[in-house]
Amino acid sequence: MSKTKVRKGAARRYSRLQTKKAWYEDLPLLPIIIGGILLVGAIVIIVLIARNPTGTSATDPTINGIPCESNEQLAVHYHAHLSMIIGGNETVLPTGVGIDQNATPPCLYWLHVHATDGVIHVEAPKSSAARKFTLGDVFDIWKKPLSKTQIGATVLTKDQKLVMFVDGKSYTGDPRKIVLAAHTQVVLEVSPPEVTPPPSFTFPAGE
Repeated sequence: MSKTKVRKGAARRYSRLQTKKAWYEDLPLLPIIIGGILLVGAIVIIVLIARNPTGTSATDPTINGIPCESNEQLAVHYHAHLSMIIGGNETVLPTGVGIDQNATPPCLYWLHVHATDGVIHVEAPKSSAARKFTLGDVFDIWKKPLSKTQIGATVLTKDQKLVMFVDGKSYTGDPRKIVLAAHTQVVLEVSPPEVTPPPSFTFPAGE
């Protein structure tokens, strides 16, 4: 066999070896990429759960022993109502007190407000069944002051006085210590003028 034929045969064999694809070139890239992203996401979720197994917010502090939790607590579940009357005008707690949608993860304190109806939702775990939650707890979660001389942003002047009612009866103690039980109705009234009788609230059926 001539040297020319030998060289041509070797060249053809070399060409076939060079054009042969690597084993990984036929693999579908898109499913691999998507699978990798899902795997990373799963790992992140597992790490977050491991670091925060109770669902307590990593950004909202525990207030008076009351945490902000992503898991709704319903072992202890009842409602109270607060009405505030400033200078003859009635107002209620704003929607969203005790609820943080921007937290990590979003969370609710055991005492919170869902609507502008003045209803305070008490939703706590069984371990707190014996605890007496107070109006002071609500204001602390709201991050507003409460005393006989100040209600939220309202500071009483020397010509004003705070008149309080609990379930329609006059109350003269510390407003922070008012205990919130099922269907407790609290009225905080900065007078004058004095509203008589104090407003009452009818809880919806089932609430």
